[in-house]
This record gives sequence, structure tokens and C-alpha cells, in this order.
Amino acid sequence: MKIAIEELAGCSGCTIAVLDLHEAILDLVEAADIVYSPVIMDVKEPPEGIDIAFVTGAVRNEENQERLKKIRKNSKVLVALGTCACYGGISGLSMMSSREELFNKVYCDLDTVNKNGIIPHDVPEFLYRVFAVGDLVKIDYYIPGCPPKEARLKEIILPMVKGEKINLSRKSVCSECDRKMVEVKDWSLKRRHVGIPDRETCLLSQGYLCLGPVTFCGCNASCPKNNVPCHGCNGPSLDILREPCRDIYNMMVRRIADLTDIPQKEIEKELYDVGHTMYAFTMGSEVMEDKQISKIREVISQEGNR
Repeated sequence: MKIAIEELAGCSGCTIAVLDLHEAILDLVEAADIVYSPVIMDVKEPPEGIDIAFVTGAVRNEENQERLKKIRKNSKVLVALGTCACYGGISGLSMMSSREELFNKVYCDLDTVNKNGIIPHDVPEFLYRVFAVGDLVKIDYYIPGCPPKEARLKEIILPMVKGEKINLSRKSVCSECDRKMVEVKDWSLKRRHVGIPDRETCLLSQGYLCLGPVTFCGCNASCPKNNVPCHGCNGPSLDILREPCRDIYNMMVRRIADLTDIPQKEIEKELYDVGHTMYAFTMGSEVMEDKQISKIREVISQEGNR
């Protein structure tokens, strides 16, 4: 069994998550040979005849696109590993700025750059938008997470390599959360830095914008269990992916309305910075953008970058 890990537009955190299998990685290398991974080994190009390839990161430039097509051609099974690969991830937020704004920020405006103000011309050409890998090539399996948690990967990678059946929960983050719902009175939206949330009570019922109800499980609700609202890094819940009439934004509004009895129009007035709060990890996904009720195109067009 030959496996590979390709890196596109991302932080390499998903590859490090594979290393975080700790002693279980010995079981992995006993069952398979890792023949290509730029982070783990000094191999420049993926070989042919790969049995399972994991691709991490989004597609932001021409080089990303070329490498994705090559790893697809050279692999029998291709797995999108991590939320950037599955839905565009944080790289998708670059669609809220123009290419010129991005390059000026990176190469001219930061304190750490050369002050000559020269933007290099030998970097790979940006595509007109960010793509999730499944928007460009056929993907056989998706493993969301930013990065996927060690326990989740143990349940997936080792059985996959051994050809065993994989059984996973497909519920939302709320199914893994130990907080309790309470009667909600005088609800109002709070910014994350306001106050200290009660540890026992549902964060959303306290007024904090917790995306647990609309986010796919697999992280063991690690943020809510540490008193931090879920910000959706595991990508949309399965019901949102399956149903054309469901979107992260509209389902969060409905959830808050059901919880508080406040009209949906009033709730929408309180929501802020929709691009970063609702679509921080999914803006680069054509699947999510193409939903008629999605706010993604509206958010991008408001920035005047299309």
C-alpha cells in the first residue's frame, strides 16, 4: 500500500495532524509506505501508482491547480484532508480582497518586508477565486477539520489503509457538547470578548454566536468545552450539505429564532461581519456558494472584488 500527502494553499497543519497520531503512526507505516509528503520527506514530485493520496489545502494559484491534477492522475483514491481542501478554508477569505490588495499587504505594507515596495513577478499566477479541491477534480472521501483531530484520524486513516469499514458519527458539534439548554430571557448578541461565559450553559443561549448547531462533528466540541464558541472550522453539518434550502447563515438565524422567539428579521440586524463569522471556512466552496440562499456572493460583491 502506497500513500501520499500533497500540500496546496494551507498551513501544513493537517499533515502535522497525521504525525500527531503519535505511536499509532507506527501501525500506519507498518501497513503502508508513505512515498510522498513535502512536509515529512524530501521528495519533490509524487510518483505514479499511489493507492491512497491525501490532499490538504485549497487551490489558490496555478501551481496548486497543477499539483492537484497530477496527484489525482497518480492516485487510485484521493482524499480531501482538512477543511481547506474540503471547503476552501481560511484561504477563501482572500476572495473578500482584490489580488492587488493582497499582494500590497503581503509584500509592501508589513513591517517585516523589504521597503523597496517591489512585488515579485515569479510567484505562481493567482486564479480568479479560491477553489475547494472537489470543485476541480473527483474526490473519493472528505475528512474536514482544521486540522482533523488525532482521535478522528485514528478512526479513519488506519481502517482505510487496511480496507476496513469505517463507522463515524455524522451529527453536529452540539451532539458532542456537554452544555445544557436553559430557558432564554432577554437574549441579545454578544461579541466573543464580552464577559466570561457560564461554563455549564449553552453558549448560544447566553448570546454568544456559537456555530455548533450548523457545524459537522468530529472535534469532540473542543472549543465549547474550553468556554469558547464554535466558529465552524469543521465545515457545515451534513443536513446543510444535503439540503439546497439550508445554509450556514439562514440555519443559524432560524436556530436563534427558535431559541429566543425573536423574529428572524430582528436577529439578522444584530449579526455582524457575516463573511468572517459565518463563512470563515467555507467561502471558497462552490457547493456552498451556489446555494440560492447563501450570502457568500453577496458578501464578496459588497467588497467589490468580483
